[in-house]
Amino acid sequence: MNANKNRVTKEVTFNAMEFASWVGGTHQNLPESFCGVTQDTRDLKPDMLYVAVRGERYDGHDFIQKAFDAGASAALVDQELRAVPGAVRWPLIRVADTRRALLDAARAWRACSTAKIIGVTGSSGKTTTREITAALLSGAGRVGGTYGNRNNEIGLPLSILSMAPGCEFGLFELGTNHPGEIALLAETLLPDVAVITSVGSAHIENFGSTEAIADEKGALLNSLACDGFAVLSLEMTHFERLRHAYDGRVVTISLMDKSADFHGEVLDAMCGQVAVTEKASGARLELRSGLPGQYNIYNLLLSFAVARGLGIDAEIAEKSLGGIDIPGMRWQRLKTEGGVNFINDAYNANPESVKAVLEVFQRMASVGRKVAVLGDMLELGAHAESGHRGVGAAAGAMHPDLLCLVGPLARRFVAPEAVSSGLAREKVLCFEDAAAAGRELAGWLRADDLVLLKGSRGMRLEEVLDEF
Repeated sequence: MNANKNRVTKEVTFNAMEFASWVGGTHQNLPESFCGVTQDTRDLKPDMLYVAVRGERYDGHDFIQKAFDAGASAALVDQELRAVPGAVRWPLIRVADTRRALLDAARAWRACSTAKIIGVTGSSGKTTTREITAALLSGAGRVGGTYGNRNNEIGLPLSILSMAPGCEFGLFELGTNHPGEIALLAETLLPDVAVITSVGSAHIENFGSTEAIADEKGALLNSLACDGFAVLSLEMTHFERLRHAYDGRVVTISLMDKSADFHGEVLDAMCGQVAVTEKASGARLELRSGLPGQYNIYNLLLSFAVARGLGIDAEIAEKSLGGIDIPGMRWQRLKTEGGVNFINDAYNANPESVKAVLEVFQRMASVGRKVAVLGDMLELGAHAESGHRGVGAAAGAMHPDLLCLVGPLARRFVAPEAVSSGLAREKVLCFEDAAAAGRELAGWLRADDLVLLKGSRGMRLEEVLDEF
């Protein structure tokens, strides 16, 4: 079975006048329709609607002419768009705020859909859980939703507007880095199913505590349809806080508590193999995702609980697991021409996710030497020292052949803690940036060595690979 055969990615065609009514905009010279919506001229295809968004570092209104030159059918702009030569002839929808209008349009399009809508959020594991769930659902119907990393105030509505009519399932990821963002996104999505993958210290600088982060994630539950359900892990930090804050139906998963709705027994953590017992039916089924680590088994259990909660046959779901397609820089295996093996998990990082990845890395067999390249974890605020020291202790305890640290926080806190935990000082190297680490490793690594890259997105650890 081709589990991806039902992933729908075709651009959606909108009636231009109807779209203008959704956003409450005035309009001029509109075509009959446009096909797809984007805010980025680099992604723009002929006949799409271009949305001019004002950001901190750019103003999308400066690129309107470029959008039309690239074939845009129309543009969504602020009322205050300054007069420019030729603008009187442009096909435009004018609104008070294009960001707000984008959310309004997404909410209207979501209301037109008969698909079962699933929202996924969490401090880590969102994308992996989203993609496992997509694979499980694709065996039973057409799946639309988030692709890539579009999960914020701009990305989520664009994802919703990309969901084709006739999809049986819509699967969307919700991200946040400041209080109130999940509530805004959830009010737009109005999911039938809500999944919280984890509560950790990601972006804690902007929240102050993990309790506040749990409350932020929990805002997704408050937007659930009255006949919807939430999926949570009994082992998740602040499970009780979330459970007691929500009075609807909660489906639970666990690797430790047999009273959970879906209890898993790990058979092989390195290939993501688990035996699952479904409480309601008493049925037992073995699942295998191919993704290493206990944290990915939790992601698999969450996804399976979603599929079963939506009535997907267990065996159909299990047969669809081969279609999992995880985006780049998330446990991405690469091999250089010289035979050096890299695991690029550098999309993002927080203390919990780094420790989990290090545990898997430690258990991996390798013919050659093992090298861990760890970058600073950003947006931890007052928790930066303790978070980095915890990672340092974990890294030191696994005794890699070389520990390369990138950034001032890693140098200051991870390095000394790794040495205190038993790693020889000469095996710890510190660098200002990823490029410098890459240059050093290029002369040190040899065939069959195994290298892990893990750090916050801002550290750009994938640049280590540029030297190879």
